[in-house]
Amino acid sequence: MRLLRPILLFAAMFGIGYAFAALRLFPAAEDPTDVEFTEIPDLTGVPLAAAGERLSALGLFSAELGRLHHGEIPIGAVVAQRPLPGQLARAGDTIVLTTSVGIETRRVPDLAGLPSGEAATLLTRLGFEIDIEESDESAVAGAIRTEPAAGTSLPLPARVRLFVSQGRAIVSVPDLQGRHVDDLELLLEEVDLRLGAVRYQLEAPEVRGRVIFQSPAPGSALRGEGLVSVIVAGAPPDSATADLTRETARDTVPATPGSPWEDPASALLPRASSDGEG
Repeated sequence: MRLLRPILLFAAMFGIGYAFAALRLFPAAEDPTDVEFTEIPDLTGVPLAAAGERLSALGLFSAELGRLHHGEIPIGAVVAQRPLPGQLARAGDTIVLTTSVGIETRRVPDLAGLPSGEAATLLTRLGFEIDIEESDESAVAGAIRTEPAAGTSLPLPARVRLFVSQGRAIVSVPDLQGRHVDDLELLLEEVDLRLGAVRYQLEAPEVRGRVIFQSPAPGSALRGEGLVSVIVAGAPPDSATADLTRETARDTVPATPGSPWEDPASALLPRASSDGEG
């Protein structure tokens, strides 16, 4: 009996110490039903400072992460949040907020002269929606213009109309030498070309009114609606019948080196006076 009593006493003390240590080192888990949850409000459109105050009043923290363009929500207001509105959070949880930097704008680029495909691709990459419309405004293939015009700043999303041309066909310049000046327009129209500058030379009266030089030369390749300029023998028509548009068009066709275009004697003569003198 004397030996049994110390053993029982030791066992009792060991059990009490083990229970105490277990309670201290491994406390019982909290009952989740005792935790208070708060429904997260919808903060979309609320200024960042005001959103933080609302969350703080609910025992929640806020943190700003990222900014996004938005067409309707003003700058500095909340555009997105995580967790989402309506979900539950515990006191002390952090709500991540993303704010707006306002409407995104893009400037319409100048696309004139670019190939049609490249112009359309560039507009798409800039975020524009495009409508492509074919036009006969230009004889050269490619982009012509846009509506709105180049340089206009537009809020995205925006739609831009791109006007393009398929271009005129390449034609061969006919031989006009020896032809009468009055027949030139009709001859050129037959091959989709137009008469450009008309100059006169008094030094060749034996072929009066006939073409003695043309530029571009016969057989040259020229795009449709291109200009063909000529030098005609004799004096120009009098002022009553003179075609002033030809005189203004003479600088649209460059001179051919070594050609009569560069001969000072072949310069466009003044219009004939009323008494018929050249």
